[in-house]
Amino acid sequence: MPHLTPEQIQTLDQLMDARWAREIAEIDAVAARSRDERRQEAIAGRAADRLDEALAEVAQSTDYAIVRQNIEDVRDIAAARKRLAAGTYGVCTDCGAEIGYERLLAYPTAKRCIRCQRERERQEAILPRRGTP
Repeated sequence: MPHLTPEQIQTLDQLMDARWAREIAEIDAVAARSRDERRQEAIAGRAADRLDEALAEVAQSTDYAIVRQNIEDVRDIAAARKRLAAGTYGVCTDCGAEIGYERLLAYPTAKRCIRCQRERERQEAILPRRGTP
């Protein structure tokens, strides 16, 4: 982490704190909404109309995807904090190069330099196609 100043680390830490709070708030909101929907169903009965049921299923699947992403983001923040404590924050996990401050400002939980991240995304885009005729 020698390339990051204490002020830069403090800024990045504050960004992670704010993101953590946002993600946890979203998870809590979805959980509260789900509890409210279950309570309403218990009082009024399940939606009688198929359209209402379909809309409820779409909302649940959307909520599930959002919560899954929120949880992944919280895990990324926790992992970044572990790298910070270990003194490896800001160092690419693939090639060992420094991750630029600008990249960390945009994505404080980045664990790869932009070059390695692009290569990883390229590889991930290619892999699913290999099994397709």
